[in-house]
Amino acid sequence: MVPKSTWLVVRIAAFASICVLGRSAGAAEQSPHQTQSTPGFVVPSFTDLTIKTRRSYSLEASLVTTVTTLQLRGSRERWESTVEAASEAPGARHASILQCDQRRSVHLNVEARIYAVEKFVDLSKVLAGETLLPEPQGPVVTTTVDAVDTGERRHAGRHIARQVRTTTVVSPSADANTIASTRDTVGWYIDLPGLGCLDRETMSTRLSAENPNGPRDRHRYETKGTARRGYAIEETTRYTDARSTYIETITLVELSDQPLDASLFDIPADFQPALPIPGGGVDLTKPDSVANRLHAYWDAITSVIVRAFPWSVR
Repeated sequence: MVPKSTWLVVRIAAFASICVLGRSAGAAEQSPHQTQSTPGFVVPSFTDLTIKTRRSYSLEASLVTTVTTLQLRGSRERWESTVEAASEAPGARHASILQCDQRRSVHLNVEARIYAVEKFVDLSKVLAGETLLPEPQGPVVTTTVDAVDTGERRHAGRHIARQVRTTTVVSPSADANTIASTRDTVGWYIDLPGLGCLDRETMSTRLSAENPNGPRDRHRYETKGTARRGYAIEETTRYTDARSTYIETITLVELSDQPLDASLFDIPADFQPALPIPGGGVDLTKPDSVANRLHAYWDAITSVIVRAFPWSVR
């Protein structure tokens, strides 16, 4: 399901589990209710590039692996990811195409041959309408980020990758809700200016307070090293807190400068539009048809009746 169009939703849908982009933090200390500048929209001009990576993470003896393919050409990007499991067949293929030149994204269900289109909405307008919570009065939690360029370099196609080591330490004071944790990351990164149709030089952190339904800690953010990262082609992260430890790795499977077909970055001719959902959004598993629309509206009406008159279904 693709929710209502906002630039923020587009960013999440396209990159939530597949885009690893680092940046240096801003000021030495920031309040959790402080709003920083939002990233600016850009139309990039990429040379043809394909990057395929495998991301694996282990948690409580389970292993989850996702293979992600990023393809770039001109002002457009194509992201495709598949979940792998040792005991199961590969997961469904879903792809997202960002057409920066048209200020829109296209989401594809590859197997079902269904697509949905979302127009970009300026993120600054979305965030401007949010109500920020007041400064919390609870215990202080200090998060310290230290990003250090090791000075190591290596070639990655026509790109030069740099190695950066980042340590994030969360230090709560007594009686804080937040638990102490440490995240150590070392990786190789390349620059892809304009990735995501965003100018990351104008991007900074937006911090928000905690859930107002419980005691809220006062978060403070401090920065030591400010080394720039970028798009991760290889990375290892180890996270530890009092309850668990997990390790996440990104390994490079393929990096190619071979020319790409322009059709990869457009809606395939044999794909059908996705089914609109009453109240907003689409169902990317079903094509738009009269029968499917009637069924969707019937389900919506039935749901309203059940909520209003729960005894009617007994």
